[in-house]
Amino acid sequence: MTSRPSPEAPGVLRSMLTLLAVRLHLKTRGFGRSVARARWMAERAPVAGFDPDLPERTAHRVAVAGAFFPGRAVCLEQSLSLYLLLRRRGVPAELRLGVTPSPFHAHAWVELHGEPVNEDAETVAKFLPMPVAPA
Repeated sequence: MTSRPSPEAPGVLRSMLTLLAVRLHLKTRGFGRSVARARWMAERAPVAGFDPDLPERTAHRVAVAGAFFPGRAVCLEQSLSLYLLLRRRGVPAELRLGVTPSPFHAHAWVELHGEPVNEDAETVAKFLPMPVAPA
C-alpha cells in the first residue's frame, strides 16, 4: 500500500523554502534591509481577487513549516514569509511590527483589512504598532 502525500505538502514545502530564503536574508542583510526588501517585492506584486480562505490556509502552512524548520522559525521569519507568499498571490496583506516598552518585547504579524492573519487579536492588542516605513 502506498501512501499519498497530503494535498497540503506543496504549500508547506513552498512555505519552508520561503522561510529558508527569509532566514538567510535576515542573517546576511540584517533586519532593516530584509524588511525593506520584502516590502519592495510586495509593492510590485499585483493585488487581485483571491480565494477568501487563502490567507488562513497559507498562514497554517507557514506555521506548520515553521514548527519543523531547523531551530524553529521565529515570528519575524514566519510573518515575512507569510507576507511574501500572500502578496505574490494577489492578497493585499500588510506586515506589522510592534513593541511592548516595559519589558521590551518585539513582535511581527500579518494583517489583512486591519485584522491579524497569523496571530490572535488579543495578542496583537498588547503591542504598540511601529510606524510603517516606505518601501
